[in-house]
Amino acid sequence: MPEPSSAGASRTTRFLTVSLARELGILLCLSVMFPFLIHIIPVPGNAQLGPRLLPMFYAPLLAALLGRTRSAVAVALLAPWLNWALTAHPSPPGAVVMTIELLGFVFVLRVLLAAAGARWYLAAPAYFSGKTAAVLATAFFPALIGGHDALAWAAQGVAIGVPGIAILVLINWLVLRYYPPGAGPVAA
Repeated sequence: MPEPSSAGASRTTRFLTVSLARELGILLCLSVMFPFLIHIIPVPGNAQLGPRLLPMFYAPLLAALLGRTRSAVAVALLAPWLNWALTAHPSPPGAVVMTIELLGFVFVLRVLLAAAGARWYLAAPAYFSGKTAAVLATAFFPALIGGHDALAWAAQGVAIGVPGIAILVLINWLVLRYYPPGAGPVAA
């Protein structure tokens, strides 16, 4: 799509610039590093920290809060599959569900930021919206969650993820506190 320049000539807008590629590289590295670091923490028994601390949401949250919508969407689409390719977690059906959750999370977070402005608590309703999107998908395709009831699956996921939701709200608050909107060249 041509974009007029100040000289009257037109130039083509690039989808993937060097800056965007660097940003995506950093965010995708974070989206792999956060879950990996969480999963190597020794825990007793078969307790899993990933569903409790929700590390897959950290990088998309950062990107969305900093106004990097394209990067946030790209990370939401790619992070579950990159994690699966590198660590075999989540499983492919789990990666589909995680992708839906992350896309719903990013979409609602950006809508809330546009509608309500930057607020410290927006990560929580965005998380619940992402979970709702996943419930709708798993209600139509229960094989994605092993044939379980979608509402029971979601309720259990939210109950287990309460510490992670608190972490998302903390990250939300810290980003807005130390990198408030309009404070620098972070907007897309």
